[in-house]
Amino acid sequence: MTCDEFLSAMQSRGARFAPPVEPGRIAITNTQLQNMRAAMLPMFIMELYGKTGGIIMGTGYIFGPDEIPNGIRTPVPSIYNVNFEISNLAAAHGKTIFGRNDLFWFGFDSFGTCYMLDNLTLKPLRKYDDPYRALTDCLIAGKL
Repeated sequence: MTCDEFLSAMQSRGARFAPPVEPGRIAITNTQLQNMRAAMLPMFIMELYGKTGGIIMGTGYIFGPDEIPNGIRTPVPSIYNVNFEISNLAAAHGKTIFGRNDLFWFGFDSFGTCYMLDNLTLKPLRKYDDPYRALTDCLIAGKL
């Protein structure tokens, strides 16, 4: 699956997209994550951020470099803020959380490998070979 195919599939299911992000903002986000010893953004996320600054689909979120307004609901936090909040947890070291839904967190490691993570312990429950499958699982479960 490509980034465009993923975005088209999510749009057809009712996802809402934040505006794309400037390359300089992506670089700042990478530096922020690196400074807290989280995994830096892999290419698939940087490509995604060039097309959308985050995604909301029901209760599923793909965090962007900036907070995403969510109507009358609480705004979706930035990828930096989410990871800063959990940076003191040992299970979060070396990972970056990029999304969540009511059931799971989703993150990637420094190699760009994506994982479905336990909601409480952040222990890996599933490893993904295709990052777009991880993004899809995150959002689709938020729509149920």
